[in-house]
Amino acid sequence: MFAAGELAMTASDLAQWDIGMINQSVMTPASYKQLETEVLLANGVGSHYGLGVSIAGGDHRLISHGGEVSGFTATNAVFPDDRAAVVVLTNLDATSASSDIVSRVAKLLFATTDPATPKATEQARKIFEGLQKGQIDRSLFTSNANAYFSDLALKDFASSLGPLGTPQEFVQERQSLRGGMTLRSYRVKFPNKTLRAWTFTMPDGKLEQYMVAAVE
Repeated sequence: MFAAGELAMTASDLAQWDIGMINQSVMTPASYKQLETEVLLANGVGSHYGLGVSIAGGDHRLISHGGEVSGFTATNAVFPDDRAAVVVLTNLDATSASSDIVSRVAKLLFATTDPATPKATEQARKIFEGLQKGQIDRSLFTSNANAYFSDLALKDFASSLGPLGTPQEFVQERQSLRGGMTLRSYRVKFPNKTLRAWTFTMPDGKLEQYMVAAVE
């Protein structure tokens, strides 16, 4: 199979390799650092690729790679900082099933049990609906955030988000602490587009940031 290397193994065997990556027991720490460091392009933009592996940052650093040969697909995802890994092998052709399953399992692994999550999610959803109309409740935001949401910014949100209609799904995907604030990230799904919305909440409950971007 040339570059595919004709590698064949069970999910549990591949998991043992992942444990070696997490424990850094096969190579030296310096070699693992090289393997897992994102290569930068000449203009300084990240490539999302290390030495033969895909690299993703965010709340849970991810080292991953997929594979596909006739009749089989695979996805191997390692979260070294969380000491966790997800391995999915399927006997299917030309399908994203393995990566889809990895994504769903990872969400369960890192699901939050914070009792404030339902209320925060509902608040974030209502703010999103307001932005679709070019409106916000300024009492929910800090002075910095209110300065950002100028009339021009609100018109821009309304023109880009309004035509999408009602979201099919608005769910929290992850949560962490950053700079003394609570970061919450949400998946906002429409029939033909998926967005990511995320918030930074101050200790007093005021929102310092509310941002929306398309999911690549």
